[in-house]
Formats: sequence, C-alpha cells, structure tokens
Amino acid sequence: MEYDDPLRQHARHAIETGRLPAVRPARTWAGKGTGASCLLCALAISADDVELELEFIETTTASRCCRVHSQCFTAWDLECRRRATGS
Repeated sequence: MEYDDPLRQHARHAIETGRLPAVRPARTWAGKGTGASCLLCALAISADDVELELEFIETTTASRCCRVHSQCFTAWDLECRRRATGS
C-alpha cells in the first residue's frame, strides 16, 4: 500500500486529529463485520468484511474501543510504523 493511497491519507488524518492513536492497541479482536461504522473510512463494516476491534487503554480505569475494516487497519498500522521509524 503506497504512501499516497487514500486509506493511508485517512489514517494520517485520523492520527493527526486524535480519532485514532498512533500506538499499538492493548488488545485486538477480529471477526465478521457487524454493520458498525469504520472509524477510519466511515463506511459500514458489512458481514462480508473482516471487522477488527481495537482496544486502547487510556487510563488505569478507562479504555477505548475502535472498529475498523481489515484494510483500514493495515493502512493505520503502516502509518503508525512510519511515524515510529521517522521515515
């Protein structure tokens, strides 16, 4: 997936605006789509799609869950890695 791919652009924007953190989730689950909106692309995650649920620990008493398509997760993960390595 190239740097200028639209999903990578969405991922950068989600990180820059704080919708998704640029850190690895504490837990990740995957399964059949439930119809929830993808936090990255805002499209529904249909039953034909793989839905990933990402749990981020925000404080000792609070966590945050985000749902994304598998391909949106890949774009976000690539952006997180790019930021971590500075490339």
